[in-house]
This record gives sequence, structure tokens and C-alpha cells, in this order.
Amino acid sequence: MLSTTSLLSPRWLRWIFAALAVLGGFAVGGLVVMTPSTMKVIVIVVGMAAGVAAMLRVEWGLLALVWMTYTRFSDVLVDTHGAPSTAQPFIALMILVILVRWAIYNERPEGWQQAAFLIAAYGMIGLATMLYASDTYKVRYGVITYAKDAIIAVLVVSLIRSPQMLRRSIWALLAAGIFLATLTTWQQLTGTFSNNYWGFARASIENIIVGKDDYRIAGPIGDPNFYAQILLVLVPIALDRIWSRQNNFQFVMAVWALAVCLLSILFTFSRGAFMSLAIALFLMFVRRPPKPITLLLTIMLVLPAVQFLPNGYLDRLSTILDLIPGLSDTSVKEEYSFRGRSSAQLAGWLMFRDHPITGVGIGNFPVHYQEYSRTLGIDSSRWEQAPHNLYLEILTERGLIGLAAFGTLLFFLYRGMKQARETFTHIGMDDEAGMVLAFSIGLASYLIAATFLQASYPRFFWVLVGIGFAMPNVAARAQRKREEALNNG
Repeated sequence: MLSTTSLLSPRWLRWIFAALAVLGGFAVGGLVVMTPSTMKVIVIVVGMAAGVAAMLRVEWGLLALVWMTYTRFSDVLVDTHGAPSTAQPFIALMILVILVRWAIYNERPEGWQQAAFLIAAYGMIGLATMLYASDTYKVRYGVITYAKDAIIAVLVVSLIRSPQMLRRSIWALLAAGIFLATLTTWQQLTGTFSNNYWGFARASIENIIVGKDDYRIAGPIGDPNFYAQILLVLVPIALDRIWSRQNNFQFVMAVWALAVCLLSILFTFSRGAFMSLAIALFLMFVRRPPKPITLLLTIMLVLPAVQFLPNGYLDRLSTILDLIPGLSDTSVKEEYSFRGRSSAQLAGWLMFRDHPITGVGIGNFPVHYQEYSRTLGIDSSRWEQAPHNLYLEILTERGLIGLAAFGTLLFFLYRGMKQARETFTHIGMDDEAGMVLAFSIGLASYLIAATFLQASYPRFFWVLVGIGFAMPNVAARAQRKREEALNNG
């Protein structure tokens, strides 16, 4: 009888994987015969190939997970093409891969406990709101969605184990940005707004300023403001890769990412994204000042983007001044988007005042909005409204307890990234230190933009949280390896 040790030897593992490949081939063949939809067949075949690749090299699965999450690959296939979901089975597969590789290769996941605890604590506060929320269905839906996002975040923390995997995960984000922003830049420049480019480049006619409507690109999300928010993260990262030029190919890819992401942010007409972008660029130039020649080259690369500004863009930016008393003769009530946001945020503060500790429950802000909005007289609409502010949304739905938990999570996240940057600098890995700084600034720009947006598409944020929490673990491992190498001469 074969022992467990001999069964898991390299010779037997080859036969096991060969048998799995044969069984997988029969399964794919059967599914192809039974599935009438061509798109579903493509998804199944690609999914099986990704599964085998992830089993052989877990890094490939990690990069696929990051890229698929940041492009909304699964959601686009489901919503646009009627294909089966790829996200849920792929996540289950990655969990299986971790367990199998733990059993076979003794690759034990490390460094995920702190992130898992903080994420779970925040989730439990949301789950507790089911005890008193008016609409428990919305709470249940929100908790299930959060659980899926939390699993992705913890998976990413567990899978990023080395500086190489961290670097490639950052490049997977940039690859997602290049893919999406290239499509939307081309869409804007060619005026092909009726073509949604397989569902990854949506656009719709929306109000730009009072009396003027125009197309606003929205990527795979379908909302221009949220689309701009996820691209903001990539701008500091692309700048860092340009300034830390490693080879010509990476330099070209980073320039490409920076150009199309900047243009796509402008093409969304998002005022909040513009202000967040300005702050992010300022932080990058202050915290990581480039060499004069690099700065000049960057300016030369960015300035041509001005000529591609869409008509009405500067007019829309000028409406930002309407929010500042005394700087404009235009009333906030005359601007549709300002009117809705003002009403939602004032109603939110009233809601928080009545439920300061525990909030009204996950997803229940819209349920109570009209109750408070009618007393304000700003918004005459009769439909549900979102809070248009992530932090106000947390306050109203989870109360001060929820905001404290979220703030604690961000505190440990940024403290860990600061430790990672210091560790990388200490052991002479300046390139990794610069990457961590750029990522932290990119995430900060996302959080700044969140003062104008609620958490309607939180999965982007949680995959970024996973990468951020992995950084101090990677830096600590790199330091231990360096010390071991020094001790061994």
C-alpha cells in the first residue's frame, strides 16, 4: 500500500496532474456538447485553463484574480453576454489551490490574520444591523456581497508572498487600466459611443452643465464617477513606474497606462475625480520628487493631453466654485447634481443625528431618504437617493461604531504600508519602496474621491486593501531572507 508521503512524491504528482488533465478534458468536451451558447463555451474553456494554470503556478491565479476583479470581467460577461459567472468558481478554485499546495508543497499561507480580523470585525458590525434595520433584505444582500469581497481581500493577502509577486500584482492593476482606459479613450476620440466594446466601455448622455448634455464614458461600471475613481489609483503607480524605469518595455507600458488613464479620467467629466487627481499628483511630486530631466519628460508627456479636453469640460469644472458661498451667483439648487447631492447629504446628517451609534442598517439609507428629504425641500424627486459620500454612508448605516471600525482598518492598513516602505528602504530595495509609496497615494486618491461617492462598487476597494495589507508581510520576508543570507556569508 502506498503511503501518503510516497503518493505526494514528484513522480506520483505528475501522474495525478495528468489524470486531472484527462478528466478535465472529458469535462470540457461534455460541457461543449451540452452548452448551446458559444460565449458560455468560451468561458468554460478559459476557466478550465485558468484553473490548471493556477494549480501549477499560484502566481498566475493571483494575477488573473487581480485583473478580473479590476476589469469587472465576470460581471461584464454575465450582464452583457449572458455567460455564467466566472468570479465565484474562480475564487473557490483559488481557495482550493491554496489548500492543495499547503498539503502537497507545505506552502502555508502567512500574514493574513491581521487583515482577516479587521475585515471580519467590520463585517460583523454590518451583520449586526440586521437586528434593527427596516429592510432586512437589503442588509442580507449587503452582507453577502461584503463576504465575497472580504474573501477576495484575504486571498490576495495570502497569495502575495514575495517582492516579485507584489511587483507583478501592481502590473496586473496597470494592465487592467491599460485595457479599460485604452478602450474608453478610443471610444471618446472616435465618437463611437454606441459601441460598448463587449461591455467594457459603456457611455451615456448626461448633464454636463445647466442647459448642456453630452456623452460621459463609464467603462465597465456604467457610471462615469465610479469609473474615474478606480482609474485615479493607477495614475501615481504609472508615474512611479515611469520614474523608476527598469527597462524599455516597462517604460512604454507605464507611459501608455498614464496617458490613457489620465485621458479617460478627463473624459468622464467627473469633478470629484479632477480634484482628487490634483491632490494625488501634488503628493507624488512632494513625497517622491523625480529628477529634473524625468520631471521635464513627464510634463512633455502630459501636456499634449490638454488638446484632447472635450467641449464643456472647463465649463463643468467651473461649477465647482458654485459650492463656495460668495464665489458664484448660481444657486446650488439650480444645478441638478448639486441639488441631489446636497439633499442626500443633509438628509444623511439628520439620519445620523437620530441614529448616531448603530445607524439605520446596511443598505437602508435609501429606505429612509424620502422621510428626511421632504423636510428639507431641496430635492423634489420621489425616488430613492444614495448618500454620495462613503463616510456619511458608513455613519448613517453603521453608526459611529462602524466608522470607528473602518477608521481602524485604514489606520492599520496605512501603518503597514509605511512600515513596508521603511523596511524596503532599509534593506536597499528602493524600487519596491517607491512602488509602495505610489500605491498608498493612489489608494488615498480613491478615498478622497469617496467623499463624493458612496460604496456602490466596493470590490475594487477591497482588492486594493488586500494588496496593501500584503506589503508589510512581503517586506518582512525580504528582510528575513537578507539577514539569513548575511548570516550565511
